[in-house]
Amino acid sequence: MTIKLRIAVLLFDGVNAIDVTGPTEVFASARLDSGECPYEIETWVSGDREVVCESGLRLLADRSMNTRRGADLLLIPGGRGIRDTGTLTQCANWLKRNESRFNRVVSVCTGAYVLAASGVVDGMRITTHWGFAKALQNQYPKVEVRSDRLFQRCGKFWTSGGVTAGIDLALEIVAEDVGRRAAMDVARELVVFLRRSGHQSQFSQPLKTQSSAPAHLDNALSWAVGRLNEAITVDQLAERSGLSTRQFSRSFKSTYGTSPGTYLKRMRLDRARTLLSQGSTVAQTAYSVGFETEDGLRRAFLSTYGVSPSRYRSRFLSAQEGSQ
Repeated sequence: MTIKLRIAVLLFDGVNAIDVTGPTEVFASARLDSGECPYEIETWVSGDREVVCESGLRLLADRSMNTRRGADLLLIPGGRGIRDTGTLTQCANWLKRNESRFNRVVSVCTGAYVLAASGVVDGMRITTHWGFAKALQNQYPKVEVRSDRLFQRCGKFWTSGGVTAGIDLALEIVAEDVGRRAAMDVARELVVFLRRSGHQSQFSQPLKTQSSAPAHLDNALSWAVGRLNEAITVDQLAERSGLSTRQFSRSFKSTYGTSPGTYLKRMRLDRARTLLSQGSTVAQTAYSVGFETEDGLRRAFLSTYGVSPSRYRSRFLSAQEGSQ
């Protein structure tokens, strides 16, 4: 009989249901060559066994977190409830006393607050949902919060960004524990992209533009998003913003920390990812996002994402075929 790896999932009132069910579905779907699942999943709770999620969904926990049992992996989900001072303090103090009983400690989204508040990740790099990264950094200056990561590993501590990034992290753990083929099988079953790299941005470049651009830059960038197949100059962007080219470039770099040209390239590559995942060929994609040649797209894509556009496309297609 296979000795299973125990996963303990911490529950509390106000937990985000996807933070719980996303990663646990990945682990529960993993299979060894024998067909057995290598994981045993338990839910632990800080108070009453029944908890109410943010959505109103009710979950029934297996046992109290005050049990003296250990586990190979502790999963700490996020949610509105963990930002309650009482709940956060209770969970952080418990983790500080008990982290040695877990071989790995994993947080999803704002579950990172528990790690930071406990002090067990002081001096380490962690990540969380980009919308909470600045607040987390300000509240816990002893950690380095990376808002540009899907997930981050530092020793036995793993942290991930918003909700679905927990699935990416779980797939990475399955690949490490069971192998890449097992992770691929899970990705196909769940119809998700296999193992987006941890350093990949949590959100798309156009979304970043829309969520953070000042009005005078928003006009220019919104115009550019619809013309990524065309040659776009900084002069044209400046004209759309109502600024001189010099003023526009200075304002742009101050806002985004990079030049308009570099940012535009990122937008083209982000759009390329979408087209490739929808089945467009590399040649079609290169033309649609303004690259003069397939090779130009290939080199830029490989440099940015660590995978060729053809390989990126084939991963999506294989996942779709495996689900049929």
